[in-house]
Parts: sequence; structure tokens; C-alpha cells
Amino acid sequence: MTRLAEPERRVLRAVRIRLTIQVGGAITLVVLLLGCLTYCLFARDQRSEVNRALQYAMGSSRPSHSDPCLWLYVERGGRIGRPAQSPAGLPVLGAIGQVSLDHRTRTSSEVRDGTHYTVRTEQRGDEVVQAVFDERYLRSDRHHVLETLLVAELVGLVTAVVTGAALAQRAIAPLGRALVRQREFVADTSHELRAPLTRLHTRAQLLARQQSGVLAPEIAGELERLVAGSRELSEVMDDLLLSASLDPTAAGRDRVDLAALAEEAVEAERQRAEQGRLALELRRPAEPVEVYGSRSPLRRVLSALLDNAIGHSGPGGSILVQLRPTEHGRMVRLSVTDTGVGLDPTDRRRIFERLIRSGEGHGRRFGIGLALVRNVVEGHGGTVSATGRPGEGAEFTVLLPTAEEPGSPRRLSPRFTRRRPTT
Repeated sequence: MTRLAEPERRVLRAVRIRLTIQVGGAITLVVLLLGCLTYCLFARDQRSEVNRALQYAMGSSRPSHSDPCLWLYVERGGRIGRPAQSPAGLPVLGAIGQVSLDHRTRTSSEVRDGTHYTVRTEQRGDEVVQAVFDERYLRSDRHHVLETLLVAELVGLVTAVVTGAALAQRAIAPLGRALVRQREFVADTSHELRAPLTRLHTRAQLLARQQSGVLAPEIAGELERLVAGSRELSEVMDDLLLSASLDPTAAGRDRVDLAALAEEAVEAERQRAEQGRLALELRRPAEPVEVYGSRSPLRRVLSALLDNAIGHSGPGGSILVQLRPTEHGRMVRLSVTDTGVGLDPTDRRRIFERLIRSGEGHGRRFGIGLALVRNVVEGHGGTVSATGRPGEGAEFTVLLPTAEEPGSPRRLSPRFTRRRPTT
């Protein structure tokens, strides 16, 4: 049965996590809003209860009839009547003095000996009445309600995460099945194309052998390139079949001379560059530049970058392929620079996405080739980037780790040899 590759599994995991966070966050936010609303309504009801108690006490009670949470003080003729048991620090004499002067009712919150009180003072006839309500029990009730709401929020958060994970799993299940079907289609198509491509390559080889020494050198060279092209296409089919049928990490890897691959790719595109009146130049170290990876995918990276450069460069332009060591020989830098139509800086990331249409040039107009470049390079532990400006050309840079053996003192030489530019 076809399995998903690790990059696809990573994408599905990222989507599942994102959906879980979104759904869980939405549910948690709703629970939090309901909790806040409940607490606010509860606190408002308590405040209304306090106000009703104060008004009732001031209208119908005397100091000697105060209940356990409510004390009433009456000022008349400069004398203040107090209940039998009055808390320390009460009444609030400042409020009584102010109301006796301006006759305006005042309500305030006071703290005496660590206890919170609501104090209401008003003028009633020739008396100034002050009612004091002890809030300790109301505050205790609010504290218990808040603790209950916090526990409910934590339970709601756990429930939201579990629910979000379940919903996310159900939501991405069709995507996973679609990716599996896509891999099956690639595997089936690659398998069906493999046989005719093998026959084509075999016939091209036989034709090249039969006509060896008979045909003109130019035609013989084209025939050799036809053999190489058919072999490369067969390798592409093999890689597609392998990537669709197996874990991509199971593909065999070995030390690959990237400089030799670059030279092969440049020579393969030289005639096309000549037809387009482009100068194509390769600068590489004099000695091999080895990376650890798969030869065929790395060859496709070079072919795609060259195809992109040629397709977006006009007659009279130039393309420079450079290969040099960096970071003290731990990395190798491959760059393809052209003098073509350039690159909008805002598109530097988008061009490596699949099916992104380019507005200029006459090469590949869709980003499939560059998307494959990114996948192959990242699969080899490297990075790829692009720089440029409209009308000023573009440069594509690939960084790959070299195939240095642990403890080996060998480092890549900084010397370069120049290949004949084509004009």
C-alpha cells in the first residue's frame, strides 16, 4: 500500500496542529467569555444586594437594630449614635462632616483593619445617617465563584484541545486520502512509462553504436546527447517510482562530484545557449567537489536552474555557473547568475512554490521545476535562495554540505578553472 512521504506527513501534522489550536482556542475563548460574563453578573447582583440593604437600613433602622453585617450611625446635634458593637475605625467621620455641610449623599468603599466596607452617608432631615456594610462574606463568595470558573476554564481547555484534535483529524482525513491517491497515480504512471522509455533508451544506444564512425561528428554528438537525455528521463521515472512507492529516505545515496555534474549540465545546455545567443560559462574548482546524495536528483537541480536562466534571458545575455567551497570547506556554494529579465524581490519565496506563474521569459512558466529544486536541495540538507531585481537579472544560490569524512583534513581548493564561454 502506498505510504505518505515524510514531507507530506509533516504538512499534515502541521495542518492538524494548526486546526487543533484554532478550534481549541475558539472553544476556550467562548468558555472564557461565558465565565467572565457570569462573574460580572454575579458581582453586579451582589452590588445591587448591598445597595438595597443599605437603603433599607437607612430608611427603617436605628443604630440599636443593626444586623451582623450592617451597622448604622446617626449624627444629630454634633453627637453620633452608635450600635452596641461597632467595628474599630467606624464610623467614617470625614464623610459625615462633608454630608452635614453640603447635604449630598456619598457612597464609598473603605478598608478598616483589613476588612472592606461599603459606606453610604446621607442627610435625613436634621440627621446625618451613615450605613456601613461588611463585604467580607460577599468577597468570599466571589472568590469561590472565581475559583469554580477557573476550574471550569481548565476543564474546558482540556475538552477543547481534545475536541479540536478530533475535529482536525476528521477534517484532514480527506486531504490525506487525496495525497495517497496522488502518490498512487504517480506510481502507476511512472510504472507504465518506464517500459517504453527503457526501450527508447536501448534503441538510441543501438543506433549510436551502429552509426559510430559513419555519421558526421556533429550528428554523432547529437546522437550521444539523445542517448544521455533518454537515460536521464529514465532516471527521472525511476526516481518518481521510488518516491511514490517507498520512503524517500530509503533511496541510495553516495558521494557525488557536484562539479562534474555541473560540467555535464552546462555542456548539455551549451547548444541551446548558442541558439539563443547567450554566453554560458562555468567556474569550478580544479578538484572534485563531493557532496553526499543522489546523483539523478542533483542533476535535475542543475538542469532546472539552467533551464530557468536560459528561459528568462534574452539574446546577448550571459549565464554564469559558479561552484566554490564556503564555511571552511564544510559547505559548497552553487550559484547560477543570469542577466535576464530579473526578479521581483517580493517573489523570492513564491517562485519556489508549485504552479506559480511567471510573468516574464520564455522558459518554463510554472514553478514546478523550482519547487522540485527546493525539495531536492532541502532533502540533501541544504538551502536554496534567489535574489535579483526587475531588469537586472537574477541569481539562484544553492548551499549543500560537502561529503567530508569525520576528521579528514582535506578542504576544497579555492582555485577555479574557467570553461570556454559560448557566445
